[in-house]
Amino acid sequence: MRPLLRQVAAAPFRSKPCHELLRTRELDALLLRSSNAPISQPAMRRPTQLSRICNGCRQIRQYSSNAATTTIPLKEEVKERKAKKSDPLRILFCGSDEFSCASLEALHQEHVRNPALIQSIDVVVRPGKRTGRGNKIIQHPPIRDLATRLGLPIHERDTFTGWDMPPHTNLIIAVSFGLFVPPRLLRAAQYGGLNIHPSLLPDLRGPAPLQHALLAGRTHTGISLQTLDDRAFDHGLILARTPPLPIPSDTNYAALLAYVTPLAAELLVQGLRDGAHVPPLEEAAEHGHGLEESKSQGQEVIEVPGKPENLLHAPKITKQDRQLRVSNLPYLWRRYRALGPLWFWARDRQGVRRRVIVDRVAGEDATLSDVALTFTLPADTSPGSEFSLDEKQKKTLVLDAAAYAAASGVGPSVPRLVAFEQDDAATSVNGRGISETANSAEQTHLVLWFPEGDSGVCYLGPYRIEMLKVEGDKARPAARALKDFLVSVELSEIE
Repeated sequence: MRPLLRQVAAAPFRSKPCHELLRTRELDALLLRSSNAPISQPAMRRPTQLSRICNGCRQIRQYSSNAATTTIPLKEEVKERKAKKSDPLRILFCGSDEFSCASLEALHQEHVRNPALIQSIDVVVRPGKRTGRGNKIIQHPPIRDLATRLGLPIHERDTFTGWDMPPHTNLIIAVSFGLFVPPRLLRAAQYGGLNIHPSLLPDLRGPAPLQHALLAGRTHTGISLQTLDDRAFDHGLILARTPPLPIPSDTNYAALLAYVTPLAAELLVQGLRDGAHVPPLEEAAEHGHGLEESKSQGQEVIEVPGKPENLLHAPKITKQDRQLRVSNLPYLWRRYRALGPLWFWARDRQGVRRRVIVDRVAGEDATLSDVALTFTLPADTSPGSEFSLDEKQKKTLVLDAAAYAAASGVGPSVPRLVAFEQDDAATSVNGRGISETANSAEQTHLVLWFPEGDSGVCYLGPYRIEMLKVEGDKARPAARALKDFLVSVELSEIE
């Protein structure tokens, strides 16, 4: 009888009392398999045995650890059993921005709803940064304001060196934090650490996965729940992923971030409910092929050297990433949606080098994708001298003029050229920026088109540019902002 009671005790009881479980098919089958003699009725339904079984059920924890008698739960019961094995979580949450705020708020809601799962939450924030005139204003990260509103303990740290976690912390969760959680703290926490990352890892590892997904022209993204690795960012064990999430063709970074943020918070909380953090950890196998065929679609793909699988890396966005160059002009609309305002070096008609900021791009017209973006001309050594176009360039302008005239919403347009430079190094001579490009035999020019009926906007290839800003000045309609840079090209003379 005792071996039989052990099997009964090891069966997944959920919340039903013992005498109800005895009437289930699963237990009937279990008892039948445990008997050596054929039995035509479900075993142990006699009233004289019920009390003995109920007494034995008080020893469930003692018997359930016996490997020889533990049964394999049904597939849908695996996650439920894992969650029950988790001790109440005392979480140390590390965050900074709005993306991490959504995860913290979701964890707090789960703490209120289910304190047996999440017992407490402490929050680590980075110190505020001084901004404004004279650096008199301290701007704190959004996570601090949220933690204060929720009444959670706050720990302000810019380094973990020499710092100990709150006592009894058993799980660290870092979301958009920026500081590496050291192995010392990960080992001290019973369940180590977790992280939510807005990509289908291992693709797009790094601090800017959404921006680089847009830069690469991806049609899908996703979210991954991973462990915190003790050696490198975004190299932990992947515990769960969302299905691929479609990226609308004209979405920008802010809209994409708003779309994935609540989904990331949901994946994190669901992972805790499912016991994804409880050993033995299981790697997620589904949705692991995040890289799409960006190259085959003529898209700008940034490959990681030495990675034959061509996974993309997502490094931090810098000021230079926003600079327009000849190589990335064909992806201007995509780059603007990913990074916001862009900029380029230009020379006005007096030869002064100025930074021009592309403040607002309204979209692109696919029917104009073949028009010329730049011309390479002999260097203009004397301000105001005439440009010398070769026959191919003249023919190109005539064809492009016809394309703009036929394009819906554009109409007849006139071309203008702007001296365009893309090198970063420049010296100053008598107040003028002198660059390597200026001393070369050739000069690159942007080919801009201004619709005759719209004095404000201009087109660079298929891209409609509405607002520009010359550094040191305010944003103006494109035609007005560039009035000191434009050089005329008369189509009537070409024709």
